[in-house]
Amino acid sequence: MNHIAAGGGADFARIFPSALSLRYGDHVLLYFRVRNFRSFANEAELTLTSPSLRTNVPRSGQTWADVTERVAAIYGSNASGKSTLLDALHALGTAIRSPGVGSIYQPSSSRKEEDPATGFEIGFVSGGNRYHYEVEAAGWGITHEALYTYPKAARRKLFVRSQDGSDDTPTIDKGDSLTGPTAEVGRITRANTLFLAVANQYGHSHLAPIARALMDGLGMDYITFRDRQDEQVLRRVLMEIIASDTQVDLVKALLQAADLGIDHVEIRKAKIPEHVHNRLVRLLSALEEGTDPGQVDLPNLTDVIVFFHKGEEGDLFELPLSGESSGTLTWLTTAWHVLSSLKRGSLLLVDELDASLHPKLSRYLVQLFMTPHLNPYGAQLVFSTHSTGLLGNAPTKLLSPQNVWFTEKDPLGHSELFSLADFDNRPGNNSERRYLAGQFGATPDIDERLILQHIATPEEEPSVDG
Repeated sequence: MNHIAAGGGADFARIFPSALSLRYGDHVLLYFRVRNFRSFANEAELTLTSPSLRTNVPRSGQTWADVTERVAAIYGSNASGKSTLLDALHALGTAIRSPGVGSIYQPSSSRKEEDPATGFEIGFVSGGNRYHYEVEAAGWGITHEALYTYPKAARRKLFVRSQDGSDDTPTIDKGDSLTGPTAEVGRITRANTLFLAVANQYGHSHLAPIARALMDGLGMDYITFRDRQDEQVLRRVLMEIIASDTQVDLVKALLQAADLGIDHVEIRKAKIPEHVHNRLVRLLSALEEGTDPGQVDLPNLTDVIVFFHKGEEGDLFELPLSGESSGTLTWLTTAWHVLSSLKRGSLLLVDELDASLHPKLSRYLVQLFMTPHLNPYGAQLVFSTHSTGLLGNAPTKLLSPQNVWFTEKDPLGHSELFSLADFDNRPGNNSERRYLAGQFGATPDIDERLILQHIATPEEEPSVDG
């Protein structure tokens, strides 16, 4: 039985640095552009470079951490495109990790052109090198794909892939600096798969590390509100961290930081109900033709997670995973992903960061990314939120104009993305008040007349025959 105690009053910020024992790599998102993807009919660009970066690479004496932002917060009314932007970045990463699974061609339904392409562009840094990757996809497959690098600030082609139709063979225009089995990869690349994804699966010596940077560092770690409420997802996460003796400090920190009233957590062995066990045995027997149910060796014990809470008299009482509040489940899964991202120095995408979380906890998670000694590897956080408190000045101003983005739909239903930095921002301005007052747009347009009309209209009494 594994047992993790919350202990007494340990400080999260003090505990956390001791967990940063392994650096997985330096991955930095510079920008992401997407067009003709769902509600983004026109091009949208999310930029995480600082205004001080005016060249292709940092100047002498600067690092990428000096010229890039660690956080991008996306605000907007419901169904304005916040989640769609995150989905687009994640979709590109998924297409590289799992070629042929799903589709990055998800055109806007409002576009009138016949079979318009969905386009992606991403600028990123991996291993200290800057790259630009772009993809265009049609209904039948990939029409264009290109990867460039920037040695000594000048852009250099690694490859350009082009294709006119599903029956054509992809044409790979290889750059002079690209080494590895490029021709072999080109021959096995299908119309509907990314050349970079196939290069990764093939183990291309030059391209596979770049593909892994996109998969693992820049877009694959994406958590939605639905994931954070899914008991199976939470169970997997908790099993992983509680079962590992090396993560004890992390779990203690998670339990204490949110003041959840949890004393400790245990993984116990519990007996599977006999009728459930018998049903599973019959199912496994049916799947393996010719196997007698009596020959199926299936353990009758399973692992269960139990939370121990402190009662009013100091006594402990137990709650199963299903008995915990949505706030507790959301905190544990979100915070674990945050810690994992900080430890790896990777990009984390979070949809509805503030959902079921106290505003103080949401703010604290954002602060972790913006505090250099807690984020020594330059991890980045891109999240959607409705938490206007993050825009305010109390207790201190947390987000700069470069950290804040808005999504809004035009009269045609097209999503648009723009930055708080596009507006006049004077020292001392309260961005929260200005946003709530509608100065930036990206807020719901509520027509009270329709509501009043509905309330004022009396309901008809049902007629009674007879």
